[in-house]
Amino acid sequence: MTRGDPAFTTKEGGMRRVGLLLVAMGLVASGCAARTTTTTMGPPPAPAIVDISGKWVGTWQGYDAQGIPRTEDATADLLQQGSRGSGRIALHTTGVATAVPVALRNAGLTGVRVDFQVSRSKVVMRHALGPRLFTADFTVEGDRMSGYVRDAKPSVMIVLTRLKPAVPIAAAPPPPPPVLLPSTPPAPAPAPAAPEPPKAPEPIAAAPAEPGRPEPKEFAEVAEVKPIYFDFDKYDIRPDDAKILEANVEWLKAHPEMLVLIEGHCDPRGTPEYNIALGERRARAARNHLISSGVAADRVSIVSFGAEHPVCTEETEECYAKNRRAIFLVRPR
Repeated sequence: MTRGDPAFTTKEGGMRRVGLLLVAMGLVASGCAARTTTTTMGPPPAPAIVDISGKWVGTWQGYDAQGIPRTEDATADLLQQGSRGSGRIALHTTGVATAVPVALRNAGLTGVRVDFQVSRSKVVMRHALGPRLFTADFTVEGDRMSGYVRDAKPSVMIVLTRLKPAVPIAAAPPPPPPVLLPSTPPAPAPAPAAPEPPKAPEPIAAAPAEPGRPEPKEFAEVAEVKPIYFDFDKYDIRPDDAKILEANVEWLKAHPEMLVLIEGHCDPRGTPEYNIALGERRARAARNHLISSGVAADRVSIVSFGAEHPVCTEETEECYAKNRRAIFLVRPR
């Protein structure tokens, strides 16, 4: 078969078409590969972070100096902007929980200023004056936040729940307009009656005077009724002081004509408002002990002076201990 032969010409043309088809397919494949390799992915979406703004209430759990488990109140008020924020946190009744940082123990109900950093559902909270004073790590799940005080030994756990805002009560719909009925002609007015002679005014009885709260100046100390003392930031009755209370009970039972006023006092650490409340708890704890031991409740009154009446003004622990007291004043009925 020669080049001029028609069969050869037909075969040669077919081979050219096959070659062109293969070249075209190669170009298409290389173009697809080029597009595939030049396609780039966009940046991944930023992870969502929680917002912990609001008021939180809950508890802290730890141990006191004797290793006894403690569960007390905790509160926080926080404001977040972006992934950062600040606010205040308070752990209540932490006086003998040595694992709680000193800054929190001394702050009492007022709490300490904190700054915090949020990363997704994790929160690191630090004292505004530095992380060495207080740092805690929290995990947030919805309106619940729990975590531990960093480096506390034994451990101190804090569990908080966000308070829900109050739901406003919808106003009641206005009453329907009154239905007007056809009026009837008024009845004739009755004839005026003869005026009655004026009566003499009746004397007004004086209102009974309410019993006033007893004033401390009406009471006095007696040597037989002794004071009791309390640990820092505590109002629990200690065993030794319980024995003193029992002796006071016996004296009061032997003198049923005497009333007793219990004064609650604190050392100067803490705010005035906190100390007034703590002094009242101390006086009330002593009162409850007297009543449970048989002293009539109407004989026992209480008052709190907070840190206003110290018996010692030195800034030492020994002096502070003398001021954390409940004293008993008596007077005849």
